Amino acid sequence: MKKNYLILLLWLSAIQVTAWSQSALAAGAILHGQGLLWKIEKPGVTASYLYGTMHVSDERVTRLPPPVEQAFASADQFVMEMLPGSRALEIIARGSYFQDGRTLRSLMQAEDYLRLTRLMNNSLGLPENLYSNMRPWAVLLLVNMPVQDIASDKVLDVMLYRRARLRGIDLHGLETPQQQLAALETPTIEEQIWLLNKSVSRYSQMELNMKQMIDLYVQRNLAGLVSMQQQQMHSDSEIDDRFMHALLDERNRHMVLKLQDLLHQGDLFIAIGALHLPGENGVLHLLEQQGYIVTPVY
Repeated sequence: MKKNYLILLLWLSAIQVTAWSQSALAAGAILHGQGLLWKIEKPGVTASYLYGTMHVSDERVTRLPPPVEQAFASADQFVMEMLPGSRALEIIARGSYFQDGRTLRSLMQAEDYLRLTRLMNNSLGLPENLYSNMRPWAVLLLVNMPVQDIASDKVLDVMLYRRARLRGIDLHGLETPQQQLAALETPTIEEQIWLLNKSVSRYSQMELNMKQMIDLYVQRNLAGLVSMQQQQMHSDSEIDDRFMHALLDERNRHMVLKLQDLLHQGDLFIAIGALHLPGENGVLHLLEQQGYIVTPVY
C-alpha cells in the first residue's frame, strides 16, 4: 500500500488540495474557463494538445472522451508534470518523511493529533506507523485524497503515463521531484500543521466536495472549479494564498518555460492538472503570451 501511496503522491492534486488564489478573476470572467482539451499552435510548428487532468481514479475521469483519445493516440510524445522513475520515487519518498527524529505527535497539539489519528485510522484505514513521522504537507495530501485512491495506482495521470510508455513514444516531465518538493515545503512547519488541522476539521465535507468537483470536471467547467475553490479559501489567513501561489502560479511559469523546449517539436500530448490551465496566470494564457494560439477542442 505504501508504494502505491508514494506513486500517487507524485502528482500534486490541484483539484483536491488547491484553493484558488484570492487574486484570481471572478469565475464568470476567468480566461479559458471552459474546456479540458486545447490545441496549441504556432506558425511553422506542428500542433500539440494540452489536456487538463484530475488526479483521481473515478471512471468518469479516466475514460477518455473520443477527441481526447484521438489526440492521445496520434501524439508522438507524451508530457506530464513529472515522470515517475525509480529515482524520482526515491526522492519523493525520502522527502515525505522527517529524517531528524521529529514526529507529528511532537509537533502538534495533543487534541489536534488525536483528531488526526481518529480520522486516519477510522475513516482512511491508515495505521499510525505509516504517517507518524511524515511531514505535515504529505499527510495533508493523504487527508485530501479520496479514500479509494489512496491504495490505487489507477489515477488518470498514471494511466496515461503507462499507456504512453507501452506505445514506446518519448516521455517528458516538466518538473523534477526536487521542484515539486520545494513547492510543497513552501509553508513553514507551523503553517503546514495549520493547513492540516483545517483539512481534518472539514473532512466530513470532502466527499461531497469531491463529487461536485468531478461533476464540474466532467462538464469541462474550469470556471466552476475555480469558483468552488474560491469558496473554500480561509478568509482569516494568508497562508492559503502564499501556498497556492507556489503550487500554481510559480509552477505554471516553470512548466511553460520547460514547454518552450518541447513545443517546437510538435505532436505532443501534454497532461497536467486541470487547474493549471485557466486564469491570467494559467498555462494557457502564459502560452498565448509566448505567441501560441490556444483553441478549445473538447
